[in-house]
Amino acid sequence: MISSLGQRLAVLALSLSLGACATYDRAKPAPALAGPIAVNVKSEQLSGMSDLPIGAYKIPESDVVVTGHQRGQAGAAMFGLIGIAIAHAANSNGSAAGVNSTEQILRMKLADQTRIAIVNEIARQSLGDKFVTGTGVAQLDVTSALLLSYVNDTESRPFAVLKVALTGADKRPLWETRYFASTGEVRTLEGLNGWTANGGEPLKAAFATSLQRAVKVLLNDVARPYARDDKEMMIVEGGFPYLRQRLQMKGYRLTEDDKYIAFVPKIGDVMVLAGVNVLDKSATVYRPAKPDDVVFKVLPDSPIADSKRAISSAPAENRQR
Repeated sequence: MISSLGQRLAVLALSLSLGACATYDRAKPAPALAGPIAVNVKSEQLSGMSDLPIGAYKIPESDVVVTGHQRGQAGAAMFGLIGIAIAHAANSNGSAAGVNSTEQILRMKLADQTRIAIVNEIARQSLGDKFVTGTGVAQLDVTSALLLSYVNDTESRPFAVLKVALTGADKRPLWETRYFASTGEVRTLEGLNGWTANGGEPLKAAFATSLQRAVKVLLNDVARPYARDDKEMMIVEGGFPYLRQRLQMKGYRLTEDDKYIAFVPKIGDVMVLAGVNVLDKSATVYRPAKPDDVVFKVLPDSPIADSKRAISSAPAENRQR
């Protein structure tokens, strides 16, 4: 259970991040560039300073991160090091203990797989005139990770995470954000149907699908930036990275197909949730925003099956746009 003190502090910190002093650069589109862009996949890990909540556990010698085992850290699950102010008992012991017996399977390096996914998507969409290898007018740096985000004590949802930064030919920073993608599925880590069954094949398959979705949305969003229109905001309810609870958030719909919707919550940059979320429709409900909708709301805990029933019973205009 999250302590009442943790909840109050989280609300205070969240209010500050959503207030007048907040910046929303991670929700903005990439600047339109006329020349080609060189894509560079970096063999680095996400930063514990700015990309991960307090208490997140990094698998040693790996690009896999585990979160969601933290206790009393409602605020820490939304913020990076700023979460220290509201996470007096932050640590990663819970997450480490949760994956101890399967850690060898989770030791995955993802740069090569990410690079191949990007090259394949550029070829599939004939984007070779926009994205190149080597030196270009600008450079897009991409860092990838696999996030196992627990939704309860035993089950987790994997996300492909892409941290991206665009710099000009003069090395001047132009834009940065994150792309999160998930198939929406949750499983236990171990067991016959767990993520690590058969040498981790279920986890690898889910990550490959999520990575392809994240890469597709990323490349299209950079090549021809999707509009972020304050007059056409959306409300999305679903499972977002780092938090156990389902969230309702207000933001921008970028694109969708029959499997997923790409959505950017309009939340402050200080939150580790900030960025483009590619959410599977099997575990997501969405609709046009109303004037009285709040930007961010934590929803009561509910089984995944309940969320699927809510989707199937929702009006068609709530599921498609």
